[in-house]
Amino acid sequence: MFQSGKTTISNFLADATEIPYDYHPTQGVRILEFEVQNINVNTKSITQDIELWDCSGDHKFENCWPAIRQNLHGIIIVYSERSNQCLKEIQQLYDYFVNQTKLGPDKCVIFCYDPEKKNFEISKVISSTFGKVSHVKCNVDSGGNKLKADFSSFISTIVTKMHNYTDQEIKNMSTENISFAK
Repeated sequence: MFQSGKTTISNFLADATEIPYDYHPTQGVRILEFEVQNINVNTKSITQDIELWDCSGDHKFENCWPAIRQNLHGIIIVYSERSNQCLKEIQQLYDYFVNQTKLGPDKCVIFCYDPEKKNFEISKVISSTFGKVSHVKCNVDSGGNKLKADFSSFISTIVTKMHNYTDQEIKNMSTENISFAK
């Protein structure tokens, strides 16, 4: 989404740079690599390497979307209530990156960026449309610790599902190997 705060949030989560308050649109995509510590995965605390792709909200970069969604493990959709088109755009992004890839609502979170702290609640329209998706109201200045905790929780969910899937694949291979060993 255009001018929604994606870069500000990405920089904050990655401890990348000071948070700039003047707007510079992202051209295409920026990839931030960093570690998130103390992620709870199946009752173990781990450190996880993260690639956070800060994607432009400008529709002229839609031709990059197929590359962005390849090998996607989770998606954060960011919007600002300043945009009149936010519900339509969120639905488009959700359909393309979640529904079409069968990613599932548990691997998606919607961040409502509210730098002016004008609204205390998340938009009811968006909440009812995406009832199975987690919603986070965020502000990097006054709610930074909560934002990082919410992000860590989201990463924990994704990494746990990835580990459980890998464990199941190993069990399936073992079962197949045993059945062929007659």
